[in-house]
Amino acid sequence: MMANEVRVLALAGIAQTAALVQQLARRGEVQAEPFRWAIRSALVLDSNDVRYILSGCGGVYLGLAQLARPGRAEPASLERLRYGMGLIQLQKNLRRAPRHMARIRERLLALALDPDADDGAGGGAIQTLAELYNETLSELKPRIMVQGERRYLESTEVPNQIRALLLAGVRVAYLWHDLGGRKYQLFLHRKTIVETAGSLLRNQVAT
Repeated sequence: MMANEVRVLALAGIAQTAALVQQLARRGEVQAEPFRWAIRSALVLDSNDVRYILSGCGGVYLGLAQLARPGRAEPASLERLRYGMGLIQLQKNLRRAPRHMARIRERLLALALDPDADDGAGGGAIQTLAELYNETLSELKPRIMVQGERRYLESTEVPNQIRALLLAGVRVAYLWHDLGGRKYQLFLHRKTIVETAGSLLRNQVAT
């Protein structure tokens, strides 16, 4: 896989997080498989291989599908873009907060050693990730403001799922930046991103 493809794969992880957060906030439910892969990615700490961390194209197929669509200025798309940009900004701010970085790594390492957490969908893992988000990333500004249906956002389960996703999304955004990903590319290189995401998605379907 070429460097640009790996970078788009990481970007798909960000896009997938944004889409899943929107699903939870607006509908109170989420696509189970992409959600499981997203949470699981936060627990893979023994590798710098983005393909392994994200479980390849299959692990971020929802995000690839989002990137492969030509941009449309509709409310739902703009909302997902706002979440994605928020994740990218949070990872940037996290780099300036070494105490929070150390805390996140410490807790994730402990969680990754828990055999029950490997599935990525267990309530214990989600609860821990949500608490870790509250203790660290929620203190950084600007905060990501999630909009949706009040009955879901005021429940117990959905906010925890959203916070767990946001933490996992910041991890992927961090990796994307390390791969050379920058905000301006989302606009100046939009056509290339769409084409690359489409190619990766087609290859995934063909395999």
